Parts: sequence; structure tokens; C-alpha cells
Amino acid sequence: MPMRFLTNDFKDCRLIKLDPSEAHSPFVVEQEGVGPNDPACKTRMYYLQHDGKWIDEVARSTRPDSEIGDIVFESPAEAVELLSSLFGKPHVRELPVTEADVDAYIARAQSAGSAEAAFREFLARYRGAKKRK
Repeated sequence: MPMRFLTNDFKDCRLIKLDPSEAHSPFVVEQEGVGPNDPACKTRMYYLQHDGKWIDEVARSTRPDSEIGDIVFESPAEAVELLSSLFGKPHVRELPVTEADVDAYIARAQSAGSAEAAFREFLARYRGAKKRK
């Protein structure tokens, strides 16, 4: 499989509805690729944040639930509007990630059973954090 680098091109992104069974479920913007500053050139999954930066999914999983809203868009239009404003080299929110973080992320992903179940669990945590604000 050829190596793909992270871009700001909407054609390289996936808009994912967090709960397909809900008519008004929020979305995340996801893209698989190699970060622009990654010397190891490892392919990772990234999510787009509201500030226009991308964040690695494992690094995102280390953040508190109060920050989940940084990558959740209430409508496809909101996500597309942000994507259409991004030009040039993508910017990545760089956060340190340990092997323990990776292991914890993998364990959580495996316990979810499926990507759809993982997104629903993520949505529940997002809604819980929103209520606490």
C-alpha cells in the first residue's frame, strides 16, 4: 500500500456520523496518513479539530472527556466549512504518546467490538462531558 501523507484536502477525509441510527447525530472528520513532521513516517489515523489542526487518534484518546468537543461537529456543513478554509501544509497538534497510551487505546478499541460501537461510546462520553459544562 503506498504511503499517504496527511493533507487538508477534503477528498482525503471521511466524514463519520457518530451514531448512524440518529438523524441528528454529530460527526467527526477522519483521515489516515503520515503526519508532516513524523520522522518515522508511520501511518496514523487523525481527527480534525475545530482550530483546524489535526490530532492523532491515540493522542486524542489520552485527553480528558472535556476536550472531546474539540473534534465533534454538529453538522456536516460545519465540518465542510472548516475543511474548505484549510490550505497548505496540515498542522498537527503534537502530544506525547507512550506505549502505555497505545496499549490502553488498543484495549479500549478491542472492548468496543466494532468501529460503530466505539463511535457510539465516544458519542456518549461527548454528551456526558457537554452536560457537565
